[in-house]
Amino acid sequence: MTFVTSEPYIGHMGLGGIGDSKGLLESELRKRHIKWVDNARVTSVDQDKVNVEQLDEKGRVANTHELPFAYSMLIPPFAGVDAVQGIEGLVNPGGFILIDKHQRNPKWPNILAAGVCVAIPPSRPPRCLPAHRRPD
Repeated sequence: MTFVTSEPYIGHMGLGGIGDSKGLLESELRKRHIKWVDNARVTSVDQDKVNVEQLDEKGRVANTHELPFAYSMLIPPFAGVDAVQGIEGLVNPGGFILIDKHQRNPKWPNILAAGVCVAIPPSRPPRCLPAHRRPD
């Protein structure tokens, strides 16, 4: 079994990791003999194989993988709410509602949001940014 993810590393969870999520998830995958390809994108799917490009820290193709399968599951990217997609100042490019520390939207403070529809800022900057360009 091979797990393919677009996230920069296993355990990122769209948040830059939570605690030691990277180490914990890698350990659990190894225990179960599950391989993984991170920082990846699917380029094509054939009847019995998936073709994947693995990217480097600058978004360039670093490696390609041809993964044979008898059963495969592809899950689309997590996206925000359709009804608010594209409303500038309300949502981010993914369609998730922008909020402050009080769950209010900064542009429209009478709009509050909670749960999976909110744009949660990463707990740390993406590792693909050079240290001198990372926000403080």
